[in-house]
Amino acid sequence: MSSSDEESLVNAMKSIFAYRNNVVIRREVEEQNEAQSSRRKRRYIHRDRVEAHNRLMKDYFVQDPKYPPEYFKRRYRMSQSLLEKIIEGILSYSTRPNAPKWFTYFQQRPDARGVLGVSTILKVTSAIRQLAYGDSPDLFDEYLQISERTSRESLQNFTRCIIDLYGNVYMREPTEDDIRRLYHKHEELHGFPGMLGSIDCMHWAWGKCPNAWKGHFTRGDHGYPTIMLEAVASYDN
Repeated sequence: MSSSDEESLVNAMKSIFAYRNNVVIRREVEEQNEAQSSRRKRRYIHRDRVEAHNRLMKDYFVQDPKYPPEYFKRRYRMSQSLLEKIIEGILSYSTRPNAPKWFTYFQQRPDARGVLGVSTILKVTSAIRQLAYGDSPDLFDEYLQISERTSRESLQNFTRCIIDLYGNVYMREPTEDDIRRLYHKHEELHGFPGMLGSIDCMHWAWGKCPNAWKGHFTRGDHGYPTIMLEAVASYDN
């Protein structure tokens, strides 16, 4: 795996862990919305998933796709080869005996009528777009032709798959070799020697934020009150 793919995967892992930390808050809101919607009469919407799958393949995954690789990398936040490696890992793990349900969820299976369900690439695309853009699960219904519930389940199951597949490798404590490599990379990019990274301008969750201030300190891409940490460095001891 190339260094750029590793960096993309690490960034994806950070987004996934941030999502998993906030999933409880979101789930409470979603449960409230579901409780309200369940009181309404259920309505059937026909979604052409085959056409959506074929359109997605023509846009990005055929020999001569509609959108060039730079569009793919910007919209998926990773290279196509890395995405294909992740999908291959999920599907390979899903065939193991007693594989967790979040892996088998991505297998495309027929329903009771014999009609194939949502394809793997549609579910993974929905999950990654939500992580990449921070948008609601309902936003991709028109393009991917999958319901809000399926998009939400895809994201939840995708994050669990990634943590199981790569958590021990990319979220472990760094070794001495890792630290030396990170020191060198950070100095090369930012010109500051002896640093593993920077926490400047990071948003930290404010768990005890007063109710009257929550609207002012809550951003749409976080969904909960945060405080921005700013660091100041100087040559003084």
